[in-house]
Amino acid sequence: MYLEKIELQGFKSFALPTTLIFNKELTAIVGPNGSGKSNVADAIRWVLGEQSLKLLRGKKSDDVIFAGSDQKSRLGFSTVKIYLDNRSHRADIDYDEVILERTVNRDGESDYRINNTKARLGDIQLLLARSQEGKKSYSVIGQGMIDSLLTISAADRKDFFDEATGVKHYQLKKNQALHKLEQTEENLHQAELVLQELTPRMHTLYRQVKRLERKDELEK
Repeated sequence: MYLEKIELQGFKSFALPTTLIFNKELTAIVGPNGSGKSNVADAIRWVLGEQSLKLLRGKKSDDVIFAGSDQKSRLGFSTVKIYLDNRSHRADIDYDEVILERTVNRDGESDYRINNTKARLGDIQLLLARSQEGKKSYSVIGQGMIDSLLTISAADRKDFFDEATGVKHYQLKKNQALHKLEQTEENLHQAELVLQELTPRMHTLYRQVKRLERKDELEK
């Protein structure tokens, strides 16, 4: 599975719709400082679900949206779409081409899509984890990433190798299951509180029903 094409509009310095085609003959993107080379890598990380503003070299969520220039006013949205060759079906999806899309506007509303179908961030993370790709895996190596691997904590290093060895999607499923269990436990706790509140009322109602039954007997 490899990157075929990336489409950008409104992402950082890409104000106009831009398409980059990777036809296996393209080996590098070169240019002077400030030309937007790193923004291409940031766009790939972002569309793969990256949430860390630090890794995206920003301070707030709308830093990924074109901020305007002397020639063009700022935009209200940012969108990135990548096309991945999936003829080997490494990704667990019935398509020969996987299209991942992420859009955000200045109100903070995000939209994720898989092959033009609306999806959740967790759906994209699970799909990429199963195919051993992802925002933290060795498929995207940024500046200083190798050095950081030597200095990060043991937990973060384990997370990196879990994704590289293909067990990350099991951990995602485990975390989802634990989250559902926590929600279920919270719902049970709320139900218990309701029962505690209703039980005394039930006793009162039971006595009233008995009195009404006795009243009917006496009237007969």
